[in-house]
Amino acid sequence: MSENVHRFTHGGVEGAILRILDDEPRSLNGLLPDEYKLPEDRTLPFAFTCCYVRHRGRHVMIDGGIDGDEVAAQLAVLDVKPEDVDLVLITHVDRDHVAGLILQIGDGELIYPNARYAIDAGLWKELQVDETYDELPKHLQRLFKALVARLEDRTILCDGENEVADGITFVPCPGHRPGHAAYELDGDSGTTTGPLLHVGDAFMHPVFLEHPDWPVTGDTFPDQAVESRKALIERIAKTNALVIATHFPWPGIGQVQPRNAAAHWAAAG
Repeated sequence: MSENVHRFTHGGVEGAILRILDDEPRSLNGLLPDEYKLPEDRTLPFAFTCCYVRHRGRHVMIDGGIDGDEVAAQLAVLDVKPEDVDLVLITHVDRDHVAGLILQIGDGELIYPNARYAIDAGLWKELQVDETYDELPKHLQRLFKALVARLEDRTILCDGENEVADGITFVPCPGHRPGHAAYELDGDSGTTTGPLLHVGDAFMHPVFLEHPDWPVTGDTFPDQAVESRKALIERIAKTNALVIATHFPWPGIGQVQPRNAAAHWAAAG
């Protein structure tokens, strides 16, 4: 098995974490506003991932990474073809989450031509508005316009918490970006384990489980992101979910152990 593919099984659901870029060290103080910076900085390991899940007969991708050709090669290790994918769950539209949904060569066709794509309804509406693109760099303008053109008539628009497909729930958690979402995937019927919860970038590192009230400078709406983190911790406490997070230290899958209003990260073995 490739060192960039981490398989897992949970509640009858099989899947794999796919590494899309090399890990990078990040400064904790570089993520914090001045008033929250620590006297002694910490270096945090950051991974970059997307996720494949085989769920109730469907082939599901959670985000698409940054290079669709590389992700397709990783799926091949799992004996999965891009054409097999039925459903793509988009947490938000940062480049490292959605650039890999489109081929980088030729006419930029969809990597997953047979899939439907779940996305926040408000975010999708914003992507239709010309003013949304005014202050974006050219490469992001091209990417988002290409996505809008190719995903038209393929989207599942989610307005508030709702079921995207059988056993898959769209969970709004805005703040990191407008329209940011988590996705909760129930296990097979009859299983007693908690669900699988992919939180995207709601938590950038386990330290923000321990300190969910710390704002993150890279979040579009830091105060809203804080409230979303607190709500997710409450949800995890109730459901005992197995959690996946895009940028947690590789492979970024484990249990969240709530402690009062905060939580502790226990990486899966």
